[in-house]
Amino acid sequence: MKRFGVGGKLICATIALCGLLCRYGTAEELAPARPSVEVHLYGGDTRPGAPRAQWYRTIGITDVWIFPIKGAFRQDSRPDDQQSAHKLKAEGTLGAYRTNRIRYWWFERPVPDFLYVKSKRADFPKTHLWDDTPETDVVWNAVTDKITEIYPTVRAAGFSGLVYDNEAYYSYQGDVTGNDRPWLWGGHQDQYGKEGNYYKRGRQVGEAISAVWPRAKVIMIYCYGYEAERWWYQGIKDGGVEFFLGVEHTYGAGPLRELGSRWYHGWWQNRPTVATCEWKRTQFPFISDNQHVIAGLFPIDFGSRQPCHRARYFREQVEDAASAGIPIWLWPQGDFTAERWQEIEYVPGDSIQDYLQVLRDFSQAF
Repeated sequence: MKRFGVGGKLICATIALCGLLCRYGTAEELAPARPSVEVHLYGGDTRPGAPRAQWYRTIGITDVWIFPIKGAFRQDSRPDDQQSAHKLKAEGTLGAYRTNRIRYWWFERPVPDFLYVKSKRADFPKTHLWDDTPETDVVWNAVTDKITEIYPTVRAAGFSGLVYDNEAYYSYQGDVTGNDRPWLWGGHQDQYGKEGNYYKRGRQVGEAISAVWPRAKVIMIYCYGYEAERWWYQGIKDGGVEFFLGVEHTYGAGPLRELGSRWYHGWWQNRPTVATCEWKRTQFPFISDNQHVIAGLFPIDFGSRQPCHRARYFREQVEDAASAGIPIWLWPQGDFTAERWQEIEYVPGDSIQDYLQVLRDFSQAF
């Protein structure tokens, strides 16, 4: 019988390998699937043509939250520079995001805190944004009229959904209870529950959105856990939208005080990302699964140019979220640019690449 030489052995080995791959798949297919996450950015380039869109994609950004915009709610955010969906489309900004396979969201902020402050009347707090007087009806009807006018255009322009920032930037005066100094989420306890106006006004808004954008996706960021906040959110959800919690208590990672003593420098109450998201669902019990929670992360303060926690803890945050299918959003607190990334004062042992590699390893962009 004729024996194979070296060349024959190579042929046999190749045939055997091909058979194995045909039967079991490629090496990549044999490896377990890498868990991955959506990576949302608080903000986004609104200039004509969105010059940063390509760079966003290269570092792993999958979604941007576009502001400042001319929305349905009164907002303080750069009023002289607010954009319309028509302008963003005409100037090629939205097209650039589509070209780079980045989803874009319509972002209004702060909602409804600016409205709460600006709608105050002389007899406040006897009357306020959450009462049911005819004057307050006019305020809320104006919001829903704007929703009816603006959101069909937003939807037609290809926006993935809506984002609202619910933090009380203006009304909060240091009194959490609101007993002495009422504010957006405090001092109106008689309006809690499904019979109260936090829920009713939320539902009014949710139904107005659903009427022009059925099953619209709505992300509510802040989610601190106030009772009033809970009923406002639930009303919007019950109005017919697909609702997502944009959690902030997930900002920190690692042991507190390693890089700072603020709450966002470490795990919130020693809970890692997934545990914090699950705790949030106990505060907002109408959210039935973690896939409707989006974890906010704050690894680097781009304003002060300082990291909030080490890169290895950022990796733990993102890996934990990915393991449970929880999307993430990045809070930059400053200019999120390639140049600013280079200016960060990374601690010894960490580098820009350590943080960016986390996004490369887990983002759905790759």
